[in-house]
Amino acid sequence: MVTTAIIIARLKQATLDLLWSSESDYPFEIVTWKQGIEMTPTALFSDIDDADRSIESMTLTDLFAPVLTVEDWYEAAELKQVDRYTELFHAIESNLAEVQVFRVGEVEIAIYIVGKTSDGDILGLKTHVVET
Repeated sequence: MVTTAIIIARLKQATLDLLWSSESDYPFEIVTWKQGIEMTPTALFSDIDDADRSIESMTLTDLFAPVLTVEDWYEAAELKQVDRYTELFHAIESNLAEVQVFRVGEVEIAIYIVGKTSDGDILGLKTHVVET
């Protein structure tokens, strides 16, 4: 059985030196929640002070679509970046169940990719985007 510790190690490896690009580039970090928590925005983000904070959900496929698309003008560096994002996408899909993506905030947005491990733990990745 694949343990939560193994999944965390796999996600750390898949995100090593990988940045999520928007108007700024941000690294990924592993995030965890207490076991048994519901995978709802209210439960996952109950510690956010701002009750009016915008929380949107989207699919993993929609989040990754722009970074998995190969353009005709891509050179080696861009193609390598697409390969890294493809590896990360597959690492998430193959190690986490019930994956959900949440965008928290406006302009400076925290992106959470959340799923369940085979141990029943809730964990995922967090990064940021800036959209002005």
